[in-house]
Amino acid sequence: MDKEKRKEILKQVAQEELIKFRKNLPIDENIFPKLFDFLDIKLENHGCNHTSTLTKTFLQKIGVLNIIEVTEWLADNGGYCDCEILANVEDLFDYLNQKQINPIPKKDIRKQKINSLKTDFGFSIEEIPSPWNLIEIISKNSKEYQFQIGKNNICKVSLQTDYSLFQSDNDELWKNLWINETELKHNLDDITIERIQLGNYLVIIAKTKNWTPVKIWCNKENTKWLLKMNTELSRHKGDIKELEKLLINIF
Repeated sequence: MDKEKRKEILKQVAQEELIKFRKNLPIDENIFPKLFDFLDIKLENHGCNHTSTLTKTFLQKIGVLNIIEVTEWLADNGGYCDCEILANVEDLFDYLNQKQINPIPKKDIRKQKINSLKTDFGFSIEEIPSPWNLIEIISKNSKEYQFQIGKNNICKVSLQTDYSLFQSDNDELWKNLWINETELKHNLDDITIERIQLGNYLVIIAKTKNWTPVKIWCNKENTKWLLKMNTELSRHKGDIKELEKLLINIF
């Protein structure tokens, strides 16, 4: 059999397998890329708690009725939890990208590491303490600043200017912020709000025993900014110690 004939047969077999794959999907194939985009964002911010809770939340949110069937199909294809769904299942849908003749360009965003920062709203840091990096995120109409440990570490601290929302004695506010940012709405009876003092900074910690994400906010009196940390339950105590190193270097 010549080379061209072999290639043609392999192509035909691949097409037949793709037809069978698409026919046996439990939901519309176009839902899957939206699920992967959702997981990509949520896992970067909150990490994986080794369940498919985020996936179920997304499916429920968009009105999918056969959620059990979908999650069983994902597990059969290597997606037993949210991070495995993203790592093992997303590639199965590469054929959808090939169908896009004129893909929509991603938002023009540029990121760069910077060594110091001084803003017009009173935030100033001249030296970034190890192991932190400071990243400047530049889009068309704005700049954002984010501290992170390493390149792909889940622990990130964002600089924010909505300091007027910092109502230190309002537990319900912080609980609702945790819920809104994680989009987790089940088994929330044990959400706790803790307050600690790191130097001149009041630090508010929102966490729960049932879920991985931990949200931490810190603010100093008479400042026009606050810092928000995203981290995980298993490591948040160590990350708070690293946060203290960062705060010492801020003027």
